[in-house]
Amino acid sequence: MPLLTDFIVKQNVNPLIIAAGTFLFPKWLHRQFLLPNLNKQIGWKQKSACLTISFDCDYPRDAEALPQVLNIFSAYAFKASFACVGHWIEKYPIEHKLIVEHGHEIINHTYSHPDNEILNPGRKFRLISRQEKIEEISRCHDICRTILGVSPTGCRIPHFKTLFTPDIYSILKELGYAYSSSTWLTSTYSHGMPFIASDGIIEFPVSTCPKHPFTVFDTWHSLNSPKLLYRLGHRSAVEYISLAKYLVQLAIETHSYINIYIDPFDVINMPGFNDLLAYIASLKDSLEVLTYTEIVSRSKKEAI
Repeated sequence: MPLLTDFIVKQNVNPLIIAAGTFLFPKWLHRQFLLPNLNKQIGWKQKSACLTISFDCDYPRDAEALPQVLNIFSAYAFKASFACVGHWIEKYPIEHKLIVEHGHEIINHTYSHPDNEILNPGRKFRLISRQEKIEEISRCHDICRTILGVSPTGCRIPHFKTLFTPDIYSILKELGYAYSSSTWLTSTYSHGMPFIASDGIIEFPVSTCPKHPFTVFDTWHSLNSPKLLYRLGHRSAVEYISLAKYLVQLAIETHSYINIYIDPFDVINMPGFNDLLAYIASLKDSLEVLTYTEIVSRSKKEAI
């Protein structure tokens, strides 16, 4: 129902729409966003769907969990993408270097993650000046280059949602970046697919929760958020993994792209996460797992 989903995108911050979509028919609504992908001629090496797994390394506990997370991934051929904060790279260089050594992707997640409770409380990314945004991204980029030996080509702004502003695309173009993953399914018209945003930047919308379609599907909202709304329907690792598998199966069924992100600290406290990766690996005939950079590289040869 493209007309319905287009209307939802225009009204995605309307509290009445959010309440109706969340309490009355969340999975049905979520599914409507992906169904139009059945008619798109997009292939992932002839496979039915594509998945990107990313991590947001926002706190010291996330940096400290990296060795264990990377050890879990070492059993699998596919790679993940890690959104890293410049300040924490400085404080935990050894842990962040392991990401590169294991062949995973580094994403620029700004220097101080504006509105981070530890580093930058109350400083909303949406409200800081353009020059401050440039400085946040540039400083993180320089740290990634000097400490990690890599130059990121993609960026994720802090917190998504109402903190997103379209001027990020012209900033990224100015800085020589290729892509962003800074918005989410129900706020874009691409039905979850990567798309060319303004200034030629490729945007990778983050998938939203099947039970809370106006909220990104991440471990924070699934396991840790104090909000009562997010406690409804799931609050356990078992339920999180079940929903992740549901998203993957829905992607295969609708020939869609799924883009999920996880907090590293949650992985090491989540029984069954390795089973989730094993499940994903078992679907290799129908599901391709790619980093953002791998998709961008392919898009240079094939139109997205």
